[in-house]
Amino acid sequence: MQTLLSIIIIIASIIVIAIVAQMESEQAGLGTLQGEETSSWGNYKGSSKKDIQNRIVITTSIVFAIALIVLAAI
Repeated sequence: MQTLLSIIIIIASIIVIAIVAQMESEQAGLGTLQGEETSSWGNYKGSSKKDIQNRIVITTSIVFAIALIVLAAI
């Protein structure tokens, strides 16, 4: 049981690290100086790359935390 939980923790941590490393910055950057509008508010709600990455990170983080708590309880 401990080996299975350890493997789950390792896989979840690798997934979180990989997805967070691929995420783009939330900051507007230099595009705001030129008056560019880059917001696509509501156009692709829930299906954009950013939203999918956020869902993956949240889900994997929850799995990671639960596995850690169960492993600590054993």
